[in-house]
Amino acid sequence: MLNLREIHKPTTIEDALKLLQQPGTVALAGGTELIAGARRDVEAVVDLSALSLSYIREHNGTIIIGATTTLAELAESPILRAMANGVLAQAAHRTAASVLRNQSTIAGTLIAEPDGVLPVVLLALNAQVTIAQKETRTVPLGDFLLTRERLLKMALLTEIAVPMANPRASLQTVARTPSDKPIVSACVTARIENGIARDVRIALGGVGQIAVRASAAEKALEGQALNDAVVENAARLAREGLSPRGDFRGSVEYRKEMAVVLTRRAVKELA
Repeated sequence: MLNLREIHKPTTIEDALKLLQQPGTVALAGGTELIAGARRDVEAVVDLSALSLSYIREHNGTIIIGATTTLAELAESPILRAMANGVLAQAAHRTAASVLRNQSTIAGTLIAEPDGVLPVVLLALNAQVTIAQKETRTVPLGDFLLTRERLLKMALLTEIAVPMANPRASLQTVARTPSDKPIVSACVTARIENGIARDVRIALGGVGQIAVRASAAEKALEGQALNDAVVENAARLAREGLSPRGDFRGSVEYRKEMAVVLTRRAVKELA
């Protein structure tokens, strides 16, 4: 932020939205990506820390997470550790090193790392996000990831809602070292009734610009007993339609094959 001139700290969402109408003004939550980006087009920031958007609550069968809740708070939350085998708390822990977890927020991470392990888990858990603008609206996370730049134009992401369906869940990742960010990640959730998989959701990260659902693999598992043949077929289907970008951490083919491997591991852990 080489041309930063003003820092605003509103105490209401309404005031924050008014400030965001000004040219060259952006929202500041944890600031880890914004500061690192050294953007020249930012002349003013709206500090969100006084908006009381840091919380994890249970309400009417849903877990509501405020936008400025830190990754450290997610990782340490007893509520999140107890839900869906703790995959959301695990994802928060794997997203960043300990120092950054105390600063990075859930909303900032979703916006800055739309293909990361956190959106992967939230997508598998059927999360929705609330966006405040002239009117407040709630959209599925998948739609938000696809159109986040348009949705957040002079608007704020205020909450993330996760249904407390409490399915079985498994998060699998691969990285260069245990402390590195995942290169590819897979999260599978399902209800297992009498050995049969129901409401299967599979989300993948590191295989495209945003976290994606593996729809073909989901259909192959729905209503099936999770025997070796069924699991292997679904794992192979997980790579269908993927268009990852290769880089120094992993080639295109490597990322596709890891989607297969991690999906297989995750499904087997549910069985």
